[in-house]
This record gives sequence, structure tokens and C-alpha cells, in this order.
Amino acid sequence: MLRQEPRRPSDNAGVLTVTGLLPSPVAEPTAPACQRPTPADAPTASEPAAEQVITQLVRHTRYLLTLKGRPPFRLAGLETYERLSHVAGLSLDLLAKRYDPRLAHLYQGLQAALSPFAATYQTLHQGAAWLHDIAYILEPVAPSPDNAAEVARQLRGYLDTVQRQSQGTSTLEAFGRHLGLVSRSYWPGLFHCYEISGLPRTNNELESHFRETRRRLLRTTGQQGQTQRTLQRQGAWELLPHPPTEAKLREALCQTPPEDLAQERQRFATHRQRFRLQSRSLRQTQAQFEQLRQQWSTLPPTGIG
Repeated sequence: MLRQEPRRPSDNAGVLTVTGLLPSPVAEPTAPACQRPTPADAPTASEPAAEQVITQLVRHTRYLLTLKGRPPFRLAGLETYERLSHVAGLSLDLLAKRYDPRLAHLYQGLQAALSPFAATYQTLHQGAAWLHDIAYILEPVAPSPDNAAEVARQLRGYLDTVQRQSQGTSTLEAFGRHLGLVSRSYWPGLFHCYEISGLPRTNNELESHFRETRRRLLRTTGQQGQTQRTLQRQGAWELLPHPPTEAKLREALCQTPPEDLAQERQRFATHRQRFRLQSRSLRQTQAQFEQLRQQWSTLPPTGIG
């Protein structure tokens, strides 16, 4: 259901051209191949509008399986489970309005994949909530942050609460003990920032100061050689001789026929459409899901839904 979409045959074997100056006909997009259940009372194929909505959902599901995390707060496993649950919920809502065998196959596959991890998700979600609470306790409150003794008292009390809440679940008990062990190891130097004005709370905050300085210098001075390499290494540019100067590059672009440029723009727009629902932003994804609901509601009902 989520496998790689078949590539169109190309005369240039082994060369993937996304965009560039090589003219070639723009083929009509085809729906990805998949195994579809075909019950006797279900339609054998979806209309193009329905196929477009389902294809977007399938591509978004495939994207969610590639999410990368950044511990301790951005945990990709929890995020993937939650976002896949949203896709399953949307699929069920769409099926309630109009049945489609491919959409039903997607919903059943998501349910079969998510159900075994429901209990594990709840356990890990509780551990993540502890991390966020500890981070909230340690976050200085401007303009008058708490003193070191007060923050230490709050953190000690919360760690005791974690130990009580974790009893009864082996995974949470082990994680609670780990939180206490790590906190004790950092305890002697954990609260100096509340006594010394201007002292960064973590090494990450100090490193971010240097990164911001580097970004500001790059904005004012530019990246030496990086811009030219970026322009020359995009898609089909690899197949062209590299103009030595910017003037030579503009001269080469001026020789491109307007018809080929228009066709290339269409190809690039079609390519970008494939990644429309590949957004890490939950708010943007929810807005896109709402658009899919509206598109689905305009479709005529089938005989069984």
C-alpha cells in the first residue's frame, strides 16, 4: 500500500532528473500502484478526484514513517504514533461519508499497525510528560527568576512525585530511577544560573550564542563558493558544463526557449505537489486534512456509503 511509486521509463538509465534545462515531454501523473481489495459490492476503481485524495493520504503516511527525532523532547516514535492515529481517524471519517476500497485498506492497515503499541505509547507518553515538567521547573521565569534553593526544592519534590507515580509499571519505574540518578549526578552544578545573572543555563544555550553569531556573519558576508556550487548541483545541472562566471550562466539561461521554460515550470510544480502533505507542522497538516475533507464531501456517494 505504501511502497515506492513506480518510476516512469527514462532514456537516461541511472540518472534522476528533477528539474533542469533538458527538454522532455511532461507526462500526465499516474496513481501509485497498490493492492486493492475488491469486494463484490465495491467499485473496482475510484474516480480521479477520490484517487487524488487517497494518494495524498498514502504519501503523507509514507512520510510519517521517516520522521527523525531529537531527544529529549522531540521523540519521533511518539510523534509518528500520534500523527498516524490522526491519519487513521481522518480515513474513518472519510469512509463514513463515502466508501472506497483503497481507503478502507489504508485504515485497516493503520489500525493493525498501531493497536499493538497502544499500551507502550501510553507508558512512553507519561515519561515524556515527566521530562517536560522537569524542563518547566528548571526554566527561569523572567524578569525575576526563582533563587537556586527554591528551584532545587521544587525539583526534589517533583522527583519524589515521579517515584510514587512510577510504581506498578516496570518501564516507568526504571525510567523514574534513571531520572533521579541523572538529576543527582548534575545536582552540584545545576542551579548556579539562578544565582549568577547572565549565566547560560545549559551548554546548548551557550553554543546557540556562537551559532547565532556565525549565522549573522554568513548573512552579511555570504558563503564563499557555496552559492555557485548550489546553483550548479541542482537536478539536471549535473549534466551541463558548469559556466565559470555568473555572466556566462545568465548567457546560457537566455538561450532557453520560452516553451521549454514553461514546460519545466510545469514539471517542477508537479514534482512539488507530491510533497504537499510532507509537513512536520501539525497545524499545517490539520489545515490540509480539512481541505481533503472538503474535497471528499463534494464526491457523489457510492452504493455502500
